[in-house]
Amino acid sequence: MKLDNVKISEFTFGHVLRLVREVAVIGVSIYMAVRIFSGDLSLDFTKLSPPELVSILLAFFSIALAAAFYFAATNASNQFYDNINKFNKDTSELLGRLDEQIKHVNTRQKELGDRIDRRYIQQSIDQEDDERREENEEQIAKVKARWEESLNQILNVSTIEPEEKKRLEEELKKKDDELNVLREEQAKLKARTVMKIKSYLRRKVSDFGLEEAVTFRPDELLYILARKAAPLVRKDMCKYGLLYVELPNSPSDITEKGEDIMSSVVSSMIESDA
Repeated sequence: MKLDNVKISEFTFGHVLRLVREVAVIGVSIYMAVRIFSGDLSLDFTKLSPPELVSILLAFFSIALAAAFYFAATNASNQFYDNINKFNKDTSELLGRLDEQIKHVNTRQKELGDRIDRRYIQQSIDQEDDERREENEEQIAKVKARWEESLNQILNVSTIEPEEKKRLEEELKKKDDELNVLREEQAKLKARTVMKIKSYLRRKVSDFGLEEAVTFRPDELLYILARKAAPLVRKDMCKYGLLYVELPNSPSDITEKGEDIMSSVVSSMIESDA
C-alpha cells in the first residue's frame, strides 16, 4: 500500500495508519535525538536485576519481531496489489484480443455460409438437373398418355384382329419400357438432388457446430438451417418434400421426410467423429 502519488480523495484506513506510524516514528526519533545530544538521557543498567534485564530484552525483541512482521506483511500486501493490478491489466488485454478474435470468427462464419450457398447454386447451374427433370416429366406425361390411349383402344374395341391386337400389345410394352426408363432416370436425378441437399446440410451443421446441433430436435435444426439458406436451396427442399413451404415460419413447417433426412445427416456426422 504505497503513498506515492495518492490523492486525498483516494485515502483509505490503511493509508491513515501508515501515515500515523511514520509520523510517530519520526517524532520518537527526534525526541530521542534531542535527549541524547542534550545529555539528559542516561541509562544505568547496574540497578537492574537479571529478571528485569531479561524482560527489557524480551520487550525489545518483541518490538523488533512485530516490526519485522509488519514490514513483511506490508511488502506482501504491496506485492499482492501489484499482482492484482497486473492481472487486471493482462485480463483486459486478453479480453480485448478475444473480442477481436470472436468478431473475426463471426466474419469467417458468415463468409463460409455465403460460400456454401454459392457452391450449392453453382452446382445446380452446372448440372442443369432442373431442365432434365422437367424434360423427363414432359416425356413421362406424353408416354403415359400414349400408353393409356393404346390401352383404351384395346378395351373399347369389342372385335379386334389378332394382328392389330398383337401390334397394340407390343406398343403398350414398348411404352411401358419407356416409362420405366424415364422413371428410373427421374429417380436418379431426384436422388442426386437429395444427396446434394444432404451435403449442403452437412456443411451447414459443421459450420453451425455439431455439439450445439445435437441439442435441437431434427425439425428445429432443419428449421433454423432452412431459414438461413439461399432461396434456391429452400426451393429444392420444398420441391423434394423436406418442407411444406419454401420459407418455413416454425418447425411445424418441416415434413417427416425432412426430419428423417436431418436426423440421418447428424447421425452420420456423429459416427464420423466417434
